[in-house]
Amino acid sequence: MKKFLRSLMFDALLALVLLCGLASPQSTALNFVAAWALFGSFVCITASLAGVVAYDHWLRNSGKGSPVNPELMKVFRVVFCRKPSQGRRAWSLIIFAVTTGCLLGAGWILTALIYLVCVLAFTGVRTSYRQCIEGAGLCPDTL
Repeated sequence: MKKFLRSLMFDALLALVLLCGLASPQSTALNFVAAWALFGSFVCITASLAGVVAYDHWLRNSGKGSPVNPELMKVFRVVFCRKPSQGRRAWSLIIFAVTTGCLLGAGWILTALIYLVCVLAFTGVRTSYRQCIEGAGLCPDTL
């Protein structure tokens, strides 16, 4: 419950800052939006790379019969195997669209472009690796 409340408060503050950024594109709130977008880009790149490395580690070691590193597999499960709820997915899409709109409306075109590319690349990598897992008939618990 505590984790849920903390997440809810963070989402509400983020929505408030995004709305302030939309209402006045020259405000200080937009600096936070830009920092949020750059942080999100960094997280997307890092998660994509960590998931790909963990999957390759699992693929190499499972064919040889070698033991796999459980911490790497935990990273892989968190990045690629977790399915978000429909509500969380819709909220993420709204935050993504409003963040991009704020940045474009204020003239932060390069930051918006970097954010767009990173989020779409993460989504593409995550989708392709999930399809590989499901196509091979693997259960995420065995990874």
